[in-house]
Amino acid sequence: MNPGIPGTGIGGLFYILSALWMPICEVRRRWQGDATRPWSFLARQFAIAVGVVAAMTGVFWALDTALMLSQVAEHMAGKGHLMWSLRVSALLVTSGALALVLSAVQLVRLYLRLRTVRPAVR
Repeated sequence: MNPGIPGTGIGGLFYILSALWMPICEVRRRWQGDATRPWSFLARQFAIAVGVVAAMTGVFWALDTALMLSQVAEHMAGKGHLMWSLRVSALLVTSGALALVLSAVQLVRLYLRLRTVRPAVR
């Protein structure tokens, strides 16, 4: 969706959300007595995800600041209108696309499960 900025596509967002959710799932598993992964693996994945989020935030903040400064300068010179360039976040657009893809997968999964269960009921 956003060429040139790694981690902002559907796959990158899915990885980030999964890596941020992983410690919560592991705590639940350990609470139930079914621990599967070492903490070092979880900490490494979590740290990478936090680093990607921090880097994306910094890049978007820097781009927004630079573009806004040039637009304010053009507006003060009377050459252009002030527009809010990055106010609709690329992360929001990518999140919507990821939600659509995951919803479609879950709907197909539900359809296939119902199709296989329905003949057994007859």
